[in-house]
Amino acid sequence: MAFSKRSVDPVVQARLREMAAEMRGLLYGEAGCPEWGTKFIEIETDGMSVGLELARLVMEQSVDEQSHQMPKAAMAVDDDEVTANKPKSRTLETEAGAVTWEEPCGYQKKGRKAFFPSDPSAGVRRR
Repeated sequence: MAFSKRSVDPVVQARLREMAAEMRGLLYGEAGCPEWGTKFIEIETDGMSVGLELARLVMEQSVDEQSHQMPKAAMAVDDDEVTANKPKSRTLETEAGAVTWEEPCGYQKKGRKAFFPSDPSAGVRRR
């Protein structure tokens, strides 16, 4: 899925500059840059690999933390009682790689159905 790039807050941008300098040291050693003659495609591959892993970790940590802060009202259903179930592991494939988190789940007592179905589908289910 293609994504839309948004501008980054100047405070975040400044911190990313600091992190980039630190990453260059980790990637290339004390010199902080690749050996003279290294092709740009190799430098680009290193940079994109680090950037995509950072993006993947930000997404994974964000959805994991969000799932732990779910409001109680999210499990409320009119005229039914929802019992919390064991969270289910979810994995979503992104352009940066697989993102995995524990998704909160519940079960409706009267409706007798999972509150967050295990097999989400798009559109109408056909029988």
